[in-house]
Amino acid sequence: MTELQGVGMDDGGSFRAEAHEGGRVHQAGRDLHITYGGPAPAASREPDGAVGAGAPPTPEELLACFADAPLPAHVLDPRAPAAVALPDPGPAPEAVAAAVGALAGAAVPAASPVAPEGTVRSPVRCLRPPAARPGGPARPALDAWAAALLDRALLRSADDAELPLFAPHVRALLWRSGATLPEPVAAARRLRDGYERCGAYEAALPFAERIVVCPAGAGLADALAHGRLRVRCGDHAEAEAVLRPVLARADAAATARDLTLAGRTGPSLGELLRENAEGPFTGKLSTVDGDVLVQAADVLTVLAEALHGRRRYAEGERLLHTATGLYWRVLGAAHPARILTQLRRARSRGRQRLWTEALVLLRDALTFRDAAALERDHPRAAALIRLTHAEVADEAVRSLAEDGGGRTRAVGMFPAPVVRFLDATVSRPPKLTPADADRLATEAAEACERAYGPWHPRTRTARALVARREASGE
Repeated sequence: MTELQGVGMDDGGSFRAEAHEGGRVHQAGRDLHITYGGPAPAASREPDGAVGAGAPPTPEELLACFADAPLPAHVLDPRAPAAVALPDPGPAPEAVAAAVGALAGAAVPAASPVAPEGTVRSPVRCLRPPAARPGGPARPALDAWAAALLDRALLRSADDAELPLFAPHVRALLWRSGATLPEPVAAARRLRDGYERCGAYEAALPFAERIVVCPAGAGLADALAHGRLRVRCGDHAEAEAVLRPVLARADAAATARDLTLAGRTGPSLGELLRENAEGPFTGKLSTVDGDVLVQAADVLTVLAEALHGRRRYAEGERLLHTATGLYWRVLGAAHPARILTQLRRARSRGRQRLWTEALVLLRDALTFRDAAALERDHPRAAALIRLTHAEVADEAVRSLAEDGGGRTRAVGMFPAPVVRFLDATVSRPPKLTPADADRLATEAAEACERAYGPWHPRTRTARALVARREASGE
């Protein structure tokens, strides 16, 4: 890919980013409850595969579970042991606090994983746990507890600059015991999503690859995340190989509930006449049915992006057509996922020089966009919509100027000249000018910088588009 490298089809990172913020608020409330209302109930358990409890472990044995690398101090703050599931038996929180207090602390320079080299943010206070001692009995319960502490700290951390500090500790636990324990997989999933949220796709990919080979990470969502990261790293052939089985699993899940991806691509004519045409149309669907169809649409959009990177535009467009209908049915026409997928359809048709159809799809997608509400509720999705709109507009202006009006294909019983006449007299797609493309590119760059930050790949893509428009002098 060129200008769209790193731009995902479904914008899954954006919606996860909003869920991450909600999770941080929930965890803060939980900590307050623990601090002032007593410990959380039913916290103790021995993970699957754990050896006999034996003698209670010492705090030093817990600290030895972490890697021999700087560890952010808030992982082991006084509230942390009470906020996660304690192995039974485990060291007393007071003993852990005393052992942590004896560790040397230091301020470690930190920077966002996507920041330019030499960029440094405020130092992070870190501890240096002792290296794991060789030999001795395995203590999966302690590994699980250490991973749970990391997972809690990652959820509470709002600074992307801390992610590289967490990485060696999550890696040590995941590679050592992640194949049998769910807690290291949960922490690795949190780290993977954090890297993806800030645009460090290459850093997230090894964790995604490891997660999917663990029993606790064998679900469809983790496989989809692996394929999406492959796409965003530009590995389109590998992404297709990963995503084809995922699509088969999504199709099987829909079939098991008497749903078909081809037959559920949008509302029926009767539903359109009886209900609001913007949808959603979920009267005949249960909540689980809707979740299954949306997940299938997510797989379709990411696979279509992989095919787009391999220049198989027509094949990708067919997948996007199905995904657009699924989003329309379950989420409604005004949902960001449906708008983005419709814009991707316009881009695919433009790459086939079907510009009349592409501009009609572009107008359809943006008809339902309430820009103010979208930017308020989904700022990252709104920025991605602006960027995609600007990309399609730039391609349309350049292609129409260089190659003319593009080609028109036959539809059903109507030959191409008839379709072209109907498009010109009935559809009347809006005419894009170079000034429109310049304005859209500038607005997209500003929106991406506000929503994603100055170093995110999408911000860089938008800036490159602005520079290309300025250099073209159209």
